[in-house]
Amino acid sequence: MTAVDGKGRVAIPASMRAVIERNVEAGGGDPRTVVIALHPKDPCLIAYDPAWLKRSHERLERREEALEAEGADVDYNAKRRALAMTESAGFDSSGRFVLPDFYAMKAKLLPGTDAVFSGAGNFFEIWNPDVLLAADGVDPNLKELVEFTRAKRGAK
Repeated sequence: MTAVDGKGRVAIPASMRAVIERNVEAGGGDPRTVVIALHPKDPCLIAYDPAWLKRSHERLERREEALEAEGADVDYNAKRRALAMTESAGFDSSGRFVLPDFYAMKAKLLPGTDAVFSGAGNFFEIWNPDVLLAADGVDPNLKELVEFTRAKRGAK
């Protein structure tokens, strides 16, 4: 858990930052950039390296082609959500970046709140801990970890 500072900055944990930097270096591009998007289901953000955005686009193209070949309806909003509803943010050597205003508002990650980073395979999630604890469908162990971390921080 980390704080969102008064300027709306938050720091990507070092382990997640290292993965982004490695993936971007392997795929080309700026190793200190993260792509921010809304989670497709949960009230949090997702973030990933720019190379994943390209792979995601290719996957959506293949899915559209398969649907068209079957004569099925294509959900054009899927591309809008996955590609147009993203914003890139540069981060410094400490992993700090400014949360884009719209995305911070949607995820309730405003200055003065805390943020929880949770790895999720090809991306990581960024949650307001209050929202995470109240959300249905979130792994109970993750909720317990957030509660434990809060209690430990409060005891200091």
